[in-house]
Amino acid sequence: MTVLEDLLERGRRSLHTTEPATRAMAALHVLDTLGCVVAGASHPMAAQLASFVWESGESGELCTPALGGGHTLRSVVLAESVLAHVDEFDALHPAAAMVPSAAVIPAALAVADREGLPGTAVLDAVITGYEVVVEAGLRFGGPKLYGNAWWPTAVFGALGSAAATAHLLRLDDEQTLAALGLAAAGLGGLLSADQLGAGHYLLAGRAAADGVEAAYLARAGGRASSTLLDEPATAALGTSAAPPSPERNPHLDDCVFKAYPCARPLHAALEALDVLANRGVPLHTAQRVEILLPSSLLRFVTADRTPSGPTEAAASAAFAVAAWLHEATGDVTFFRGPLPQGTPNVALGHAPELDARLPEHWGARVIVDLRDGSQAEQEVVAAGGETHRSTRTKAVTNKFRRQTGADPDAPDWDRWIAQCLSLDNVTDTGRLRHTLCQLADR
Repeated sequence: MTVLEDLLERGRRSLHTTEPATRAMAALHVLDTLGCVVAGASHPMAAQLASFVWESGESGELCTPALGGGHTLRSVVLAESVLAHVDEFDALHPAAAMVPSAAVIPAALAVADREGLPGTAVLDAVITGYEVVVEAGLRFGGPKLYGNAWWPTAVFGALGSAAATAHLLRLDDEQTLAALGLAAAGLGGLLSADQLGAGHYLLAGRAAADGVEAAYLARAGGRASSTLLDEPATAALGTSAAPPSPERNPHLDDCVFKAYPCARPLHAALEALDVLANRGVPLHTAQRVEILLPSSLLRFVTADRTPSGPTEAAASAAFAVAAWLHEATGDVTFFRGPLPQGTPNVALGHAPELDARLPEHWGARVIVDLRDGSQAEQEVVAAGGETHRSTRTKAVTNKFRRQTGADPDAPDWDRWIAQCLSLDNVTDTGRLRHTLCQLADR
């Protein structure tokens, strides 16, 4: 059996073992991702996308909070995927180093809107798409791909959106395998070495949009090799696929809602600062902060104090530390402005003992030099980045309200949030999306 054949079967099986709690979690991922899209609509890159789309002369019937007016399926998926991830606040699977939400959810929602499908079909597509794209990331080493200059989400994201779209289009096994093959044929996504900018975030949008198109092309009769993730991927990525991971529960259950709008490798460092503060360390007197990370994760972060834009600021350890000191770790707009004066010197380094913890644990060790000459140190092996399951819905809902500016006393927003969290009961996905566009424009 080829890797693509295994991914197809695994995606199918994930729906047969899905518990109600997983479906509720999938709806929560939809809410969280759409909150990121709405917040991303005020990011500078959103204006660039809007200008590009309008200058291309494309128009269509789909609306999106990412862009004004009506747009084509590809434009909507590309824009929403980019803006879902542009503030580095979207959900991810740490062990696979994937952000499946940005790759899968915009695709599933836009296709369901176009095809007139209900919310229950969206949740099925989300669970299936997550299963395929996360499994691909796990089998090819996840975070270790960073060390070879590959961004896992860009490399495999199209597989997730293709699997989700194939489910929504009711493709049979032969057609779905063709969709995955067509998506895999575009495998790529180099990790930027200096400046992230549009060059980085467009990769997520292109992958999501390409996967959607792959499924539609497969429905029209397009075919591709089913062995692309075997010898060809091994040659390109420098590693072969590992054996399938255990099927204990759907991969969606192991995804994390991000607590901070910055690069994931920095989350453990921020939690280490929390621990130090709880110990009574006067971090407001910090003169220097050193953050030690696993070697492959250093590939994705910097200590830049004057980044060229907000996308680079989200990857800057200096901005992450400054956000913590200014109690703004949950504010996406903090990373869109200049670094505040008085921010201590922040340096990055390698913690060899944390390398072996990957890919399951993204740890960090923080060393703080204080004004009085003393030093404080704290290591966090596994950053949580999420609340316990029992309180997760409230935490993500509150995050959505902050992201969208939703008035907690506004009944229209309350009804919309309740509908999204009960997506299995929504008969018209398009109307739900249209209502969000109206609310976000107010």
